[in-house]
Amino acid sequence: MKKLKMLIAFILLCTGAYAQKKPYIVLGTVQDLVKEGKYIYSFYQKNEDLVIDSVKVQNGNYSFAGDLDQMVMMSVSTRRYGDNVKIFVGPSEHIQLIHSKSFDDVAVSGSKANLEYNQVRAALAVYLKKMTEIDVKLDSARRLNDTTMLNTLQAEGKDIYHRMFEEVYPNYIKNNPNSSIALSMLDEYFGGVVDAKKLEPLYSVLTKEVKGSAEGQRWGKILEKAQRAAVGKQAPDFTQYNQAGKAVRLSSFKGKYVLIDFWASWCFPCRAENKNVLRAYNSLKSRGFDVLGISIDSDKKAWIKAIEDDGMPWTQVTDLKAKKNVAALLYGVDAIPQNWLIDPNGIVLGINLRGEDLVQQIEKLINQSKGK
Repeated sequence: MKKLKMLIAFILLCTGAYAQKKPYIVLGTVQDLVKEGKYIYSFYQKNEDLVIDSVKVQNGNYSFAGDLDQMVMMSVSTRRYGDNVKIFVGPSEHIQLIHSKSFDDVAVSGSKANLEYNQVRAALAVYLKKMTEIDVKLDSARRLNDTTMLNTLQAEGKDIYHRMFEEVYPNYIKNNPNSSIALSMLDEYFGGVVDAKKLEPLYSVLTKEVKGSAEGQRWGKILEKAQRAAVGKQAPDFTQYNQAGKAVRLSSFKGKYVLIDFWASWCFPCRAENKNVLRAYNSLKSRGFDVLGISIDSDKKAWIKAIEDDGMPWTQVTDLKAKKNVAALLYGVDAIPQNWLIDPNGIVLGINLRGEDLVQQIEKLINQSKGK
């Protein structure tokens, strides 16, 4: 601990440029876990920008310093694109990380927010341990070419992952409604894809102080947008333009089950998901099902090329306004891919349906709606 304090003092002396602004300092100890001279990366979101920094490991330590106007959730990683460890850093705070058995196995101190997040980290660790055990069994099943065991383990792993998200973050927020990190846990839980029915009960338990903060007010607006197109509500109507420049209105699909699919040519997860959407379209189009793709693109040529490359035969529209796409703003889209399934009368049946079992998810909702 004495060495850590001396190193912090040294960093403060070396950051004279920050003297007036009182910089934050993140100091990590990795010992032999990361080789000398290897890079450690940090990432955090500042408004619309992703702020990235990198430093080399020296004498088993690494450190980041800089200016912040408000607390941020920062990812610290051994990879250029990754988030091995998440921490909270505020203006002028000194945060200490001690990595033990692995880079991910870390003790964080230096602020109340990180002490609070340690509770979340401990809860996540229980599920992550189970998932690691599943991975070991999966490797064994692959070596034995045991298809039955593979399917069973994959289903089990998927269930554990789902329960981790559905239990850890909501439980923390409900039990700690005045926590300084409660709103950040909403970000972790939803990941930019918000379901109003899930957000409403979580936002409602937050204290007036938390709701009244700048971030709390932002989440209040997110909830308002999400409520416009919540399950059971009439899907907001809109008009956009196809490849030929012809206007297409959502309400013109009345009488069909429609998957309103937000995507973009530059979005790798979207392009990967397109094969699942194509499978659903081909399997269900004879049953009155259709897809309406809305692109968050600004480059028309790239948009059209992606449609052709991915072989998407359904109606595609855009207004080429990128993140300011009017339909995306109307539906409160903050991340893609994202979609809404509506019934023949335009009522929302489901949100954010994806994955290899997309056909089954859509079929289930269609059958449920017909059984009402």
